[in-house]
Amino acid sequence: MLVTDILSPAPQTEPTWSDSSGGDDAGPVSQAYRTILSVVETIEPRIAGAIRSELTDQRGSLKLIASENYASPAVLLTMGSWLSDKYAEGTIGHRFYAGCQNIDTVETVAAEHARELFGAEYAYAQPHSGIDANLVAFWAILANRIELPELADRGVKTVNDLTEEQWEELRHKFGNQRALGMSLDAGGHLTHGFRPNISGKMFHQRSYGTDPETQLLGL
Repeated sequence: MLVTDILSPAPQTEPTWSDSSGGDDAGPVSQAYRTILSVVETIEPRIAGAIRSELTDQRGSLKLIASENYASPAVLLTMGSWLSDKYAEGTIGHRFYAGCQNIDTVETVAAEHARELFGAEYAYAQPHSGIDANLVAFWAILANRIELPELADRGVKTVNDLTEEQWEELRHKFGNQRALGMSLDAGGHLTHGFRPNISGKMFHQRSYGTDPETQLLGL
């Protein structure tokens, strides 16, 4: 594929991106996305078409789903970069694999911006959302209330130091927990221990809702 192919004029049906240059079609943001879509189109035009249609849909509709968001062009372009090719398990300066120095830089900058934005002393910038985010929260609580006391009682530092029998006992304690959350018809979420979700398969779930008369929470 030639450079001239990538930079060829976009189809007339392609939506435009407005940017700080003043015009919808004249600025660097529009040119960047035209280039990206033209590359995608050479491989799978249906995907390029879906991307264009999504922009059109988002411009004509108002998102009312809490889990959806609008990302800036700079963020979208950054996500579609070589950074997505990395496996960077661990935290800044403490990765399980070598060669993650550039990811460390990105996470450091992200945490810096988050601390400034929220006025926080600390910030954790690794992305978690939906089911994954709730499971992270659940297991953080269990690690503090179940795992750490168990390890202290056994006089060991990590779960790897437990015998097979001790580990099975701890695993049973992890699963023998009750998840309490609002019922679905009262605004609850599937990750609050409902059977179709992994949380429901792991924990004993109980729901609560609101009193139809008082609108107060009640079991």
